[in-house]
Amino acid sequence: MAEEETETDEELGEDSEGGEKPGGGGKLVLLIGLINTIGLLAIGAYVILFGGGAGPAPMAPIDPATEQAMNDNLPGAPEKPVTGPGPLVELGVLVVNLKEPTGDRYLKAKINLELDTEQTRAEVEGRMSAIKYQLTMLLSGQRVADVQGPEAMESLRKSMKRRANAMLAKGSIVEVWPEEWIVQ
Repeated sequence: MAEEETETDEELGEDSEGGEKPGGGGKLVLLIGLINTIGLLAIGAYVILFGGGAGPAPMAPIDPATEQAMNDNLPGAPEKPVTGPGPLVELGVLVVNLKEPTGDRYLKAKINLELDTEQTRAEVEGRMSAIKYQLTMLLSGQRVADVQGPEAMESLRKSMKRRANAMLAKGSIVEVWPEEWIVQ
């Protein structure tokens, strides 16, 4: 019966005294893992506390205009008057044929005009036909390439603003805002 216990112990990989098989590989692996963990913790603590030895990241130089804009927003800087958007007048939808060789392309634009003051509204509403005519003439002289893309749209907004302001005697149009802009 003692022989049966010995065989069973040997099959399980243990000797008859209850210890591990000769070699002790398990304790060595545990010791190496513990040393690695302590080393990683020490490196992590060093990086957190001392920044890993690297200095602060270099900053790109700031151009004077950006620096002035940043200084204007500081608490001690003189405050500029904050004005909201001006009154809006809906010009309506303009549909124009674009200047293309095939002649089958058009622009549909819904335009709003931002005014400087509420008093300008009466003047704009009185000159609405002339303003629409000027903008229609401006837009119908454009090609598809002239009305597509952000740069082209900004250029057209400025041109529309100049043309519309030319029709006014007293007030002024601050901005021209296209609400819809469809090219087909």
